Amino acid sequence: MLVPHDNERVRSFQISGKDVKAIVSAVLLVTFLLGTFTVAFFVKQGQHVRAAQLRRENTLLAKEVDQMRREMTALNQSIESLSKKDEQYRVMSGLDELGDDVRQAGVGGPAEDGVSEQALLQLNPEVGGKVSRASTDLETLNRRAAVLRESMDEALSALQRNRDRLAATPSIAPAAGHLSSLFSNGRFHPVLRISRPHKGIDIAARTGEPILAAARGRVVFAGNKGNGYGYMVEIDHGYGYLTRYAHASKLLVRAGQTVKRGDLIAHVGATGLVSGPHLHYEVEVEGRQVDPLNFIVADAIPE
Repeated sequence: MLVPHDNERVRSFQISGKDVKAIVSAVLLVTFLLGTFTVAFFVKQGQHVRAAQLRRENTLLAKEVDQMRREMTALNQSIESLSKKDEQYRVMSGLDELGDDVRQAGVGGPAEDGVSEQALLQLNPEVGGKVSRASTDLETLNRRAAVLRESMDEALSALQRNRDRLAATPSIAPAAGHLSSLFSNGRFHPVLRISRPHKGIDIAARTGEPILAAARGRVVFAGNKGNGYGYMVEIDHGYGYLTRYAHASKLLVRAGQTVKRGDLIAHVGATGLVSGPHLHYEVEVEGRQVDPLNFIVADAIPE
């Protein structure tokens, strides 16, 4: 019954039990549907937020992987540089040269977390591919570094055992200047105008520039033999090594004198059959002339 405050008539309504149940059921149904849609809306919004977060994380991960690959590229260059020095150290220590296949130490191979990489590759092919390639590169670098470490340890051990031999092994550039002629079995002679073997290297430098002993040894000749070499110095280093320094302008040592690596023995000149001032430098091993560049270590310093 609806009873108004004024003098209007009273109104009455009759509702059956079925109607009450239907209304209550409708209200509950509407409430349930609204609750369901509300929950679904917030779940959907949460998924969107999580998806956006995952996209940001994937982007950051991809950048991190790219940065790692750039750093591994720099590391690879360092390993290449160390490998070249290791080759020189192995030559100096009398060890056999390692083959390229041994130094490369294989490529790739199954990684320990290969299952995770496969899962990531399926979820995000782009990022997964970068991670997989970075993992392969890292594994390769680890193998190459392990081979290089073992090789350098072996070379250093051999060098320590052969310190006396090392002191007698030519290992520094005997003069400062630029390389003007290489070791060759047939080179056109600029003065004689004929092709003949060039069993050393030429280092172009100004007259008077210092000439240094390439290693410890005993001077066996200092003078002019009249064979086109002009004033020259020959040093016997022992262990089968002999070095020759030709076309000097002035000699500062005499036969029988003992020198050590880095000692000043002469000055650059243009004596003998030459077209200009330079040092002609030769290295003999057991009486056989070899390329001196094989015995010049770029970062070697005088004793």
